[in-house]
Amino acid sequence: MHFIPFLPTDADAASCLDLFLTKMSDEHDVHLATLSPLPEPAQEYKMYCIGNGKKKYGQNGIVNLLALQNRFLNLLYSLMPHIVHVHGSYCYLNSRIQLWSQKRGFPVVFSPYGGMNPGFIDKEYGMRTWKMICYQKNMVRHASCLLTSDVEEKDYIMNEARLTDRIELIRDPREGEYADFDGYAEQVGRLYLKVLDSDKGAHLDQQCQEAVSALLHLSMAGDNERQPLCSQDILNLRSITPAKWRDIYIYAAEQGITSFIKEGGSRAQLTFPDSVYNQARQFATRFKRDLSPLPDDRLITKSFFAKRAIGKISEANVPVRKICTMLFNLRYHFDHQTVSLRHLCDIYDVFRYVEVDEDRLADALRQCHLLTFARRLCQVLAEVAYLDEGFMPVAALNDRGTERMRATIMKY
Repeated sequence: MHFIPFLPTDADAASCLDLFLTKMSDEHDVHLATLSPLPEPAQEYKMYCIGNGKKKYGQNGIVNLLALQNRFLNLLYSLMPHIVHVHGSYCYLNSRIQLWSQKRGFPVVFSPYGGMNPGFIDKEYGMRTWKMICYQKNMVRHASCLLTSDVEEKDYIMNEARLTDRIELIRDPREGEYADFDGYAEQVGRLYLKVLDSDKGAHLDQQCQEAVSALLHLSMAGDNERQPLCSQDILNLRSITPAKWRDIYIYAAEQGITSFIKEGGSRAQLTFPDSVYNQARQFATRFKRDLSPLPDDRLITKSFFAKRAIGKISEANVPVRKICTMLFNLRYHFDHQTVSLRHLCDIYDVFRYVEVDEDRLADALRQCHLLTFARRLCQVLAEVAYLDEGFMPVAALNDRGTERMRATIMKY
């Protein structure tokens, strides 16, 4: 779905926009939302007016934001687009459209059209400064990707202002001897796919999430378990499409659990389509997840409190010290937003297969102030990898802290 606050009045600009959307509609389902009253409807793509129908609505900066938000969200949820593409800079309404979309999990591509060119910024200094401070820089920082045809604009954003490195340079289709809107639309389509392949955890649907949980549980299930998965999970795995298997594999690579997914698929006697092994074009992740195994014999944190707490339980048996050490390391990763599902699989394996005196472990966790963290972790493991209640060393806890743990795991 494309959003442009006001349809261009210049005939050439309007023609270029129409050509671009028409070419995009050859391969994609294209929608255009705007505040302007709609002209004669296009045949190739659909247009929607989310203004109040008046010709100059919003052009003086005065709108009913709550009403506009309701109209936009109704359209957004009725279309459920894969990408929201916001066109134009220095427009407060564009920043709201981006914010409303991203808060609900829709990736946003932003095209500033020279608004972030250093020459333009210097020329418009003063009038544009407050807009830059209030919302323009945040639009650039938080967009899933920034699309530009201006080399100087790209260099300024990446190297001088260092606002984001998620920026793609695609040549203006009007440059050269003839206008190449076919090539431009094709490149933009590839960019959209790159955005969707990045931060896959934020775009994974419920069916894929349940499939990942089932495969993790199956890969770590005991050899003597007769039926590790229920019939509903088995049917879900059998109904995953090749495109969704590809999404699952991309997500598994981000989380360091590819080997677990393969093992679970092998145990379920699943045949993965060849497409899952296709290399995906991705932007660098915003949060660098640690994909190495979770240490159980040393602390990775330099916290004096953690070292002192481990020292206090030095006389405890090996399994108790091992679990407390892993929990300290896991909390370190949560605090630094480097936690991955690989770490949860490691602690799952210990909870399930290492014999430990639960009363002594609970005492040690209280001494280390890890009891609440461990209870929240058990709840997350029950949801992510189907950890049974009988294998939980402490009772699960579902509270606001647990919700923050879930959000950190899925954060992009």
